[in-house]
Amino acid sequence: MNVLSSREEKWQNLTLADDFLFCKIMSDTALCAEMLHRIFPELDVSDIRPIETQKAEKLALHIRGVRFDVFTRTTREIFDVEAQNRKLNDLRKRPRAYHTVIGYDGLNVETLKESGNYGDLPNAYVIFICAFDPFGKRRHMYSFQNYCTEDKEIALGDGAYTVYLNTKGRLNDVSPELKRFLDFVGKNKVSEDAFIKTLDQKVREAKENTEWRSEYMKLLTIEDEKFAEGIAVGEKRGRTEEKRSIYERLVADGMPAQKASMMTGWNMNSIN
Repeated sequence: MNVLSSREEKWQNLTLADDFLFCKIMSDTALCAEMLHRIFPELDVSDIRPIETQKAEKLALHIRGVRFDVFTRTTREIFDVEAQNRKLNDLRKRPRAYHTVIGYDGLNVETLKESGNYGDLPNAYVIFICAFDPFGKRRHMYSFQNYCTEDKEIALGDGAYTVYLNTKGRLNDVSPELKRFLDFVGKNKVSEDAFIKTLDQKVREAKENTEWRSEYMKLLTIEDEKFAEGIAVGEKRGRTEEKRSIYERLVADGMPAQKASMMTGWNMNSIN
């Protein structure tokens, strides 16, 4: 299979679990609001603001930035929803960075109603929709808040919430509406649920969107180039380490450093 046909197959096989398609479809405020309502039925998200997708934020030049998949707010809450296909090693600590950036976003004059009081900070929700079980307990939902270590009945109440949703869940631990959504994201399972049928139609329409297809193909090209560059860097580092190893063995055996450097092309001041 050539590169073009392989990329075309990837495009045709995209599901809502892919962050590219997830961002495109969930940029619709009505669809995003319904998704949030199913995750947090206790919240009123009827006044949801326009959606920002792939929102990049950097607090300072010397600080690593973050990129939110789907970012939105109401008058009371801020939401970041991430479509997570890959099981990253930093997935448990990643929310700390997101909450930090969201916290600064919440410090704007509009949010604080010009009071300047931290008490007016909106609640912040960071949600990961995982195509795998992040904690291995078969739950559909893992929700986290800050509690007192000595007394779990004492909640800090800082308004920071982190939720991991698992499309591979097995327990009866979420509402039927949320489970149908997770089944569609993870298994592309279509039900008679009107929301799910709408999402399925949106996915089908997306496959016919030539502009989105072109954008996706460009992203794949960039990823391939980065992958090739990474291989080249790895090979170069491998050659460098081999030169260093030989150099050090020769010097250890009594060969003068200058001669060993000439033979191997490496010396203690090498950076290549």
